[in-house]
Amino acid sequence: MNTITTPISDERVTSFKRIAKHENFVVGPDLNMIQQVRVITVDATGQPLTERILADDSLTDEQKQAGLQRYADQIVTRQTAGSFVNAAGQVVPEGTIAQRDYFQAITLGDLKKKGLTVNDKTSFASLLYALLTSEILTIDARSGL
Repeated sequence: MNTITTPISDERVTSFKRIAKHENFVVGPDLNMIQQVRVITVDATGQPLTERILADDSLTDEQKQAGLQRYADQIVTRQTAGSFVNAAGQVVPEGTIAQRDYFQAITLGDLKKKGLTVNDKTSFASLLYALLTSEILTIDARSGL
C-alpha cells in the first residue's frame, strides 16, 4: 500500500464525486492526535478534476487557472485536543469523555466488532491504516469533509 485513499460523500452543492486521501497523522507530546486529510474532487472514473483541467489543451490559461482554483484540493485538519465524544464515539460539543481518552481505550475486540479481521498475523501497520481510514469516514459522516 502506498497511500490511504477512500471515497467519501459527494460534494453537497454540485454532487461531484470526492475522495479523501490521508495527508498526515501526528501524535503530540500530550498524546492528543492530529489528522490531516486531502479532499479531492474527481470525475465519474475517479480521476481528479485538476488533472483533467491540466491535460485539457482546449482550455486557455485563464480557464485552466479558474478551474484549478475552483477544484483545488482541500486540506482538512481535525484534532482530539478539546474534543469530546459520547459513549458511541460520536463527537459532541461538551461531554464526559475526551476524544483522546476514547481512542486510547479502543481494543482489538472493539476493532473485531467493527468487522476488522484481526489475528496473530495482522500487522500493526494494517491496523493503523484501518483506523485512519475509519476516522476519515467518521469525519465525513459528521459532514466534516
